[in-house]
Amino acid sequence: MKYIFPLNHRVRQSIVFTNAFRNKPLQNKWFAINIANSTQPIARLGMVVSKRTMAKSVSRNYAKRLIREVFRYNSANLPPMDFIIRIRRKLTKETSLEARSALLQLMLNAKSNDSIYISTSN
Repeated sequence: MKYIFPLNHRVRQSIVFTNAFRNKPLQNKWFAINIANSTQPIARLGMVVSKRTMAKSVSRNYAKRLIREVFRYNSANLPPMDFIIRIRRKLTKETSLEARSALLQLMLNAKSNDSIYISTSN
């Protein structure tokens, strides 16, 4: 299995973000995940890493790499939905192991709750 992150696995349209933010997020102290039904047969990822949460661009890029890596390694086990992940607290290399496990746990919880999300597209 190749662990690349192709373009068709990315959420890039603003309407998808808007539809996902209408649903209640699953959250823990590190992340909040908004989920929306997808028209694609695969799980897709969108990220929101704000300057307010992580001021330095190096830190934001590190957080995005971490999120992408967890998603890539586990995307085969996820339902075909759009996952919009927002970071809630600053990540450092010292806390990255805890954040990885927290993100994976949220994604698996989303998998078990995938039947509660209905499409909000018009």
